[in-house]
Amino acid sequence: MLFAGTGLCLRAQSNDSLQLKDIPVFEQTRYRHTGIVTGFHIQHSLLNDVPTLRYMEIGLASTIHQYGRHGPVSTGFYFSEEIYPGSDPVFGTKLGIFTHFLIDLGFSAVFYTDFKYGNFKLRPEMGIGLGDFRAVVGINIPTIRNRDFYRLQKNYGQISFQYCWPVKKTRIGTERSFYKDLIKKKTAWQ
Repeated sequence: MLFAGTGLCLRAQSNDSLQLKDIPVFEQTRYRHTGIVTGFHIQHSLLNDVPTLRYMEIGLASTIHQYGRHGPVSTGFYFSEEIYPGSDPVFGTKLGIFTHFLIDLGFSAVFYTDFKYGNFKLRPEMGIGLGDFRAVVGINIPTIRNRDFYRLQKNYGQISFQYCWPVKKTRIGTERSFYKDLIKKKTAWQ
């Protein structure tokens, strides 16, 4: 077991191992998506003193997806509106950013209002994401005027599910594997 990889190392040091047909080609292709982001969110109070709020979301997103041999890596930003359609509706205007390759990291800034009271919250998010889909948990950090808006005062956490429906897709680049290009240069020198 100790010497199992030795054959590969020794073969890589010989001149006859520089055969391009033996090296797999890995391409990384990048696309820019412009799309419509939709989502469903649940905000719950830790003390159960205010009802659980369930929001729908609609907005615009711009994302970049890079597809390579390890799968898609995505990053993007979006501008959207969270809507609680209850008897006393709440609207949240949101600006967010994210990046993911299975593990999703994001950040949102949201201003909630019912047109009587307002509340601005910052929300770091973490969860899972792949391609155009995200499922994250966020911590609502209260900022200005938190005490004024009692319905949102103690909603410290949020579970979010988002999907971006691509409307326009533009290819912005393709890169070949670094190793294949390096081997081509080395064989050209010989």
